[in-house]
Amino acid sequence: MNIRRSLVVNATPMETRIALLENGQPCELFIERTTHVSHVGDVYKGRVAKLLLGMQSAFIAVGASKDGFLYLDEPEAHRISTEEVAELDEDQPDTAVLEFPVIPPSLPPIKEGEEILVQVVKDPINTKGPRLSRHLSFPGRFLVFMPSIEHVGISRKITDVQERERLRELIRSHSLPGEGFIVRTAAIGEKDEDLVSDVAFLRDLWRDVQAKAEDLAAPNLVWQDSRLLQKVLRDLFREEVATFWVDDPATYEEVVTFVSNLHPEWVERVKLFTSDIPIFEAFGIEQEIDAARSPKVFLKHGGSLVINQTEALVSVDVNTGKFVGKKDLEDTVFQTNLEAIPEIVRQLRLRNLGGIIVVDFIDMADEAHRNEVMALLAEELLRDRNHARAERISAFGLVEMTRKRTGPSLERQLTETCSHCQGMGRMLSAETVMLKAYREMARQGEHLRGATVRLSIHPDLRAALSLEMREGMLALARAFGAHILWVEKAEGPRHGLGMEILPPKG
Repeated sequence: MNIRRSLVVNATPMETRIALLENGQPCELFIERTTHVSHVGDVYKGRVAKLLLGMQSAFIAVGASKDGFLYLDEPEAHRISTEEVAELDEDQPDTAVLEFPVIPPSLPPIKEGEEILVQVVKDPINTKGPRLSRHLSFPGRFLVFMPSIEHVGISRKITDVQERERLRELIRSHSLPGEGFIVRTAAIGEKDEDLVSDVAFLRDLWRDVQAKAEDLAAPNLVWQDSRLLQKVLRDLFREEVATFWVDDPATYEEVVTFVSNLHPEWVERVKLFTSDIPIFEAFGIEQEIDAARSPKVFLKHGGSLVINQTEALVSVDVNTGKFVGKKDLEDTVFQTNLEAIPEIVRQLRLRNLGGIIVVDFIDMADEAHRNEVMALLAEELLRDRNHARAERISAFGLVEMTRKRTGPSLERQLTETCSHCQGMGRMLSAETVMLKAYREMARQGEHLRGATVRLSIHPDLRAALSLEMREGMLALARAFGAHILWVEKAEGPRHGLGMEILPPKG
């Protein structure tokens, strides 16, 4: 199926939001705020603050509020901050665990207090500092340069055999011992001199980084990767992107200038959005962002998904819902599972969900149906720029997946922990709250004799109380010769309750 792609940019002085649309549907969303800029790709001269030999890791001071975390042996190898991570040409099975299937050379041991060059490969999440790597990489127009890994990789998206060989031989012939390159998809059909120029540019960039690092004291920023708009132009504005919509005139001019220098023939694809309707509303993106905050996603024919993100994993539950099918139960289940797969993958991309993902498909008795479901899932995952891998359906109808994390999920970016429920997502019921007050009154016992119990209660909570609960509270007070004074207080949590015992007057 042909996929129509477009990019939509909403730019303001405080925030830049960019959405990737496929066939008119938002599939990926990138947000950069002046209050929180991503530092993935930035290179720092850091100082080893603490070694954790038992975990083969270290904390590195890089000048941020939290020290960065570094694996000493980097078991995950190196996560390159481009879409090419999982697209290398290697004699590895498709189910290879490593996201970068080249074993990097051993790095010298480090000691506390030592100054080293590190690169951010993952932004801080919650209480965790940034994830760091000692294997640096620098993305260019057509290549990614790896100054410490001797290897030439070719994007698997480059499928023409002759083109792959041309690119491989060209880059190998211009590589120096000890350094490596990844040839990106953007290199297809480019002239030899342009590719060689990219090699020279990236090599000079690395020399500049080394020279600057020599003059800086740790901790300090040595090199800053491009910001969001430039990264999207570099990594996502490709031949298959039909339009690039921008709603801000200054940003539009910046995009036109960038594209004019790289691909003048693509300038006509860049469009200035001038409608009075906000651009994200006009393209249906704002509605999708709002919907992505809900765990429930409805499918076209009545089925649904329930997506829940926890600290340990992401769970996706597939339900038939209102879909009753046309033939029999097995076919209804099969069709629901098939319909769910494209939406599951789209939601994972849109919500930027990563780590361990468990999909609970509806149980299918037919082995052929299970195989077809897995084949479609593998096909849909090819659209995902982040490396994702799925195991076979288990005996319980579960599919275990992993998807590369690239920073906080959309939910974590847009929301914060509820001050009333502390992130639990549910409130205590009115009955539970009142029973806690009941037990406290019972515990006070004789101290209530002749006292007034002042209950500060939210109007919603008082309205939700059953007559039986109210009578029970009053009966307890009467038993101790106390009086209850109800005081409505609209401030604070809806099911919050304050209790104060006022001693007898006189």
